[in-house]
Amino acid sequence: MSKYCVINGNLYNDGLTTELLVHNGADLRVQATGTGSYKVTGKLTANGVSKPLELVKLSDFSCVEVGSNNEIYAADVSGFYSVSVSDVQGVTEIYATILEG
Repeated sequence: MSKYCVINGNLYNDGLTTELLVHNGADLRVQATGTGSYKVTGKLTANGVSKPLELVKLSDFSCVEVGSNNEIYAADVSGFYSVSVSDVQGVTEIYATILEG
């Protein structure tokens, strides 16, 4: 029997950007509140440089680098140290769920 752990948290909330540690995570889901755009970024090490992640928009399975509005996106974060966001415009909150397994 497999055991999974779920990490939930805000990547962005009213102007404050947060970094979530991935640990043994594999799958990431993100959704924003409001109208605007953002990039989800990932780091391979604690002191590494953040790089934009490619996201899959779950409504039509298209691949994008920029998330928008309240669409739900997924990404594979296997091997990453942490995830965060950059270039946030217009949205008030970006919520993330990381599934560890």
